[in-house]
Formats: sequence, C-alpha cells, structure tokens
Amino acid sequence: MLKKREIQDLFRPLIGQKAWGGKIGWGSFLTIEFGARHLEDHRFHGDWHLWLYQCDWELRSGRRLLAHSESKKRIMQLAINNLNDAQLTNFSFDARQMLSTLTFGRQLHLTCKPYPDATPDEECWMLFMPNQQVASLRSCGLEMQPARAPSRANQPGKELEPERPKHERRMELEQ
Repeated sequence: MLKKREIQDLFRPLIGQKAWGGKIGWGSFLTIEFGARHLEDHRFHGDWHLWLYQCDWELRSGRRLLAHSESKKRIMQLAINNLNDAQLTNFSFDARQMLSTLTFGRQLHLTCKPYPDATPDEECWMLFMPNQQVASLRSCGLEMQPARAPSRANQPGKELEPERPKHERRMELEQ
C-alpha cells in the first residue's frame, strides 16, 4: 500500500518554490523545473525536475479547465506556461484514487493519475532530486533509485530516462 505521508514528504522541500521551464514533451509528457538552474547537455534543468510521464493530467485555474493530457499540443503548452513563475503552495496525494495534486499560486491546480490501463510498473510521475535520486510513482508503489543510469555513470548530466511506451514508439515509426 502506498504511504501518503512518504509521497507528500518528497514534495515538502518544493513548497514555496517557483516553477519554471514548464514544457510539453513527447505526446503529453510534461516537465516542470524547480530551484536553481543548471546547464546539462545544452539544456537548463532545475535542482528539482518533475516529469509527468505515463498519466492523465489536467490543469485548472480555479474551476476552469485550461488543458488536459488529451488537449492539442499547442493548447497544452499555452496552459502550462501559466505555471512558470507560479509558487507551489501545496502537494497532496490520494492513495485510493492514485491522484497527485500540485497547487500553485494564481489558483492553479495540476492533477495527475495513472492511465486507467497502466500496468503496475509504469511510472505516473518521476521526481528528480538534488541528491541524485529519482522517485518514481507507480501503482505498485514508490521507488527510489539513482538518477543516473549505471552504464552512463561516468558521463555527467546523463539522466535515467525511461523508454517510451510501446504505443508511442509505434506512432513514431509510422510518422
């Protein structure tokens, strides 16, 4: 059983920090940076790097839906731009629903949960931390591991990046 307190404690150091670099990546993957900026592999990353990975997500301003993980990519990016420079004010986790909620200033609420058909080992989100650890939330539990792949341990800045889901790899090959 997932421990609500353990998951919420991961985000405690981020409370009060401003988000920056919010970006839509492949499909609906979403990354948000927190903390000091660091240049790695010609990209800026924060001390903390949150990656919403294999999940359904939505961003609301008050009660109004700005975008969700099935929105058009342009709409997703425009909505996520609202998070840049917004202060994270709260993080909560509902273990029963597997729902993570990040609350920001400006009445912004970002929620995410695993896809309905997610396998137990698929990451909903990953939090890369300054201690070179990554926390991965899966429906089977929370996993902590080194943020660098063992085979790349001697190459600074090489983050452990999970493989794209099979259905997205097929889409890439068809394009």
